[in-house]
Amino acid sequence: MISIRWRLTILLCLAMGTLLVATGVGVFFGMRHMLREQFDATLTAKATALITASEIDDGEFEIDLTVQDFAGFGSEDGDYFEIRRMSGDVFLRSPSLISAKIEIGKEGKPPKNDEARIREAKLGDGRPARFYIQRFYPKDDKKRRYQDLFLIVASPVRGLQIQLALLATVLAVAGSAALLLMVPVIRLGMGSGLRPLDKLSSEVRQIRPENLHQRLATEKLPAELVPVAESLNAWLGRLEASFDRERRFSSHAAHELRTPLAELKSMAELGAMWPEEATPERCAEMVTVANELEALLEKLSLLARADAGRQPVEREEVNLESSIGSVISRLEARAQEKGIRFDRRISGDTISTDPVLWTTILQNLLGNAVSHAPEGSVIAIEASPQGLAVSNPAPDLDREDLERIFERFWRKDDSHSGYGHSGLGMSIVKACAGLLGAECKASLGENGVFRVELGGRAA
Repeated sequence: MISIRWRLTILLCLAMGTLLVATGVGVFFGMRHMLREQFDATLTAKATALITASEIDDGEFEIDLTVQDFAGFGSEDGDYFEIRRMSGDVFLRSPSLISAKIEIGKEGKPPKNDEARIREAKLGDGRPARFYIQRFYPKDDKKRRYQDLFLIVASPVRGLQIQLALLATVLAVAGSAALLLMVPVIRLGMGSGLRPLDKLSSEVRQIRPENLHQRLATEKLPAELVPVAESLNAWLGRLEASFDRERRFSSHAAHELRTPLAELKSMAELGAMWPEEATPERCAEMVTVANELEALLEKLSLLARADAGRQPVEREEVNLESSIGSVISRLEARAQEKGIRFDRRISGDTISTDPVLWTTILQNLLGNAVSHAPEGSVIAIEASPQGLAVSNPAPDLDREDLERIFERFWRKDDSHSGYGHSGLGMSIVKACAGLLGAECKASLGENGVFRVELGGRAA
């Protein structure tokens, strides 16, 4: 798998290489245009000098030889010019053209108008050159004998081509060297730029289950990594809280199981030592303890299946009135002992839910309400296909307790401890609601009424 460092290096090298090539091409064509402009300007200046130096002296056409030599038309290695008549006949040739014994080439066609034109073509010997062609009228031509002349000036571009070739070579060599140096330079830059990421990765690798309290430092991190570190810190906080809950769960589960097991062991040992103590009452007591232990194990098993997502959910239409009435009938005796009555407000006939999970929710919610509501109070039940709410007075409950109300094995105090009050009821309600896709929330009103609401697909 390719690393981020190498991936960024390759992308940056490609981007920088493309930019470098584009810059080199742009510089080359820009310089070529500028050199050609300078070349054509020099060619135009020479042609203008020739036209200016031409005159009619004693009825004859002349061009000052000094100007010709100064403009570089005196030697065969210099520039060339030729003056022709509009008929195409050669009227005058430069000394350089005569000594080189070459023709001006195919650019000897007469111009169509008085405007000058410059183009690139080849001389008679095949050398490339730039040609300046313009019709002109010598001064002092009073007899108008030379009104049909046009000038052809040719300048070989060999020197210009050498300059452009040298420029292309320099750009190619410099560009190649830059490309070769780019990889290590970018690698060094990437190493420096990614060092904070390496440091962050090292800190994350050092985190173990025993030091989940450790957090990643964000003070010296680049701005781009701060959200990552903060998200990791938040995740570590949730993970630490989860581990703490698991530790507490294991500790509490062991504690809850230890007491009934110890009691069963004591009863069994007593019966083994003194058989006469194995009375029906003692055996019934052992069965009661075993039943409570079995109920606790069932609760723990349900929570484990819910956490692992292995609890099956099978929805069907469940009658609201009968399902709630069935649970209330089981709690009626306990409720009458405390003078508690139920206020049912049910709207709708049926609800689409899992009957086992629905009954578990009702048993734990209503059982918790009967256990903790004061004597002579009222437990309000609101049920509909859209939601379920159970309310009861809870004078001993504080708002701070709401944060822990769904915590496993949590009890406000030990007054309700015992086999039937393991502190798992509200945890089971929340777990079952989650399996049904419902939201479970608890609130405490100003009048001290504790209310649990389930909304969503569960109710």
